[in-house]
Amino acid sequence: MLRILYPALLTASLFATSCGGETLRTGTLVFTANGEDFVRDGFVSEDGWRIDFSGVWVNVYGPTAYQVVEERSLRHGGHPHEDIPEGAAHVSLLGDFFLALKAPTFEVGREAQAPIGNYNRLAFTVRPAVPESAGLVADHLGHSIVLAGTATRAGEQDVTFRLRFDEELAYSACGPNGLAGVLAEGGQASAEMTFHFDHVFGDFDEGPADPEDPETVNHLAIGFGPFAALAAGGVLEMDQAELGEVMTGAVFLQLVEAVRTLGHSGEAHCHLD
Repeated sequence: MLRILYPALLTASLFATSCGGETLRTGTLVFTANGEDFVRDGFVSEDGWRIDFSGVWVNVYGPTAYQVVEERSLRHGGHPHEDIPEGAAHVSLLGDFFLALKAPTFEVGREAQAPIGNYNRLAFTVRPAVPESAGLVADHLGHSIVLAGTATRAGEQDVTFRLRFDEELAYSACGPNGLAGVLAEGGQASAEMTFHFDHVFGDFDEGPADPEDPETVNHLAIGFGPFAALAAGGVLEMDQAELGEVMTGAVFLQLVEAVRTLGHSGEAHCHLD
């Protein structure tokens, strides 16, 4: 799997020299993915359903870490690196990656000759999986997000679910994720694609949704109740188009808006193009 650098720096990276004849200082930039403990360990939705995932998959295309000049007064969040140039480069992974997010934070790919600097922003696109997607699960072709698991609540029938979405989401300006992207010569830094699935179902521990505060976790969450109401014989298996046909219009639109907020870098939000 080939990684690509910003064209203006590609030749310098490959030959380890800059246009001025100086040796290009490089390190290793590692792209990672994280579904958080909500995916790995399960959680209770805002409306009291215990959700345990058997699998969560997201297809991403072209993750790109890049450098944005911050105010000097910030001094990299209090950790100065005067010897590291800012605003210098971006580094990408080519192609599509079908990410199985039940695993602990894991490596998606790396660039071992990344120019040093502060990779304080991340961009990536969530899009329907293609046959070439690395790690593709065959029956999930054509879907961008797949959620599978069980949901239980006292006094209710348990629900086994598989939900498939086909949203295409172009995230950019994700970050900064603390000091994770600060790459020194010979060192290693990371660019993390993080997915916050509590935004869809809500987090019981956060209390009722606050419709006046869009920054709260449960602002757009719909809980699991609207899904449970669609189950037949304790089973729910639907794609996005089917959900749109059977959910009430307002609930479905809220669901789609919640799905669109999944992408982050650590706890840092992304811009959605």
